[in-house]
Amino acid sequence: MEYRELGNTGIKVSVIGLGTWQWGSREWGWNKHYGEKDVQAGFQKGLELGINFVDTAEVYGRGRSEEILGRTLRGFRDEVVIATKVWPWNLSYTRLLRSADRSLGRLGVDVIDLYQIHWPNHLVPIRSTMRAMKKLMEIGKVRSIGVSNFNLKVMKAAQEALEPIKLASNQMKYNLLDRGIERELLPAALDSKITIIAYSPLAKGVLTGKYTTGSKPGSFVQRASPRFSQRNLAKFAEMRKLLKEIGNVHGKTPAQVALNWLIRKENVIAIPGAKRPVDVEDNAGATGWRLTQTEIASMEANADQIDFDRASGLRNLVRGLIPI
Repeated sequence: MEYRELGNTGIKVSVIGLGTWQWGSREWGWNKHYGEKDVQAGFQKGLELGINFVDTAEVYGRGRSEEILGRTLRGFRDEVVIATKVWPWNLSYTRLLRSADRSLGRLGVDVIDLYQIHWPNHLVPIRSTMRAMKKLMEIGKVRSIGVSNFNLKVMKAAQEALEPIKLASNQMKYNLLDRGIERELLPAALDSKITIIAYSPLAKGVLTGKYTTGSKPGSFVQRASPRFSQRNLAKFAEMRKLLKEIGNVHGKTPAQVALNWLIRKENVIAIPGAKRPVDVEDNAGATGWRLTQTEIASMEANADQIDFDRASGLRNLVRGLIPI
């Protein structure tokens, strides 16, 4: 496993982390297709492979994700860097302090290693929010502070409000198909030594190569995404073929190729979701090797040519509501 410093905090985190959005979420088939024993076994496999960064949020599974992680962490707290997030409607000074206490209780820990603002809330002054964040650091309940889904302008405002403390991270949707942050945010974060935590690094599974027009996902979240419409899956065929070919050269899976493309960047780590040990093992296999510049260029050129049909999103959402 490879490790990087989280911002300028001195905290070392694995470049492949463990996302827990699916934990406790019935939309992903919790207790129907998998459950707590599965994710706990996946967590254990991650520790064996050197994965030490776990990301959750108070809203995931309506708090169940934090609770499950808390039970999973027992006996392993010192081996793990815990990141969680506060929801936008809890960003006022008092509500944020209460949210932190509730998250600490669900997690069963005394300190949160990375506490993040899940989304900006423009109705709450960022200075009020960051005043609460500073208080949490002062009293030892939080070790570092991050944001999530903050564009460049809002990220800069958050950093200014947090001074003299430095933002550790900004968690953003980032993968081979969603590269908007590369224009401004990614280079600015690098200059400021802010780590980009890439969520949805496999585009909800599109980049795993598992799904085709004849093999579609079963979860509501995936079925509702326009990327999984028949038309868009057909448009992704060439990329699926390319990821497989490049993977064959390196003895890697398409998912490992897509993750390696992300973590080659010095201030980026990825948090793919995982429900079972086999998922975690596959994710960890993205480290310890490097794509060639020719392969990177080929992947990016192919991705640039894919013209996804966004109009199919509503149709796919309706289909997602009604399993067929």
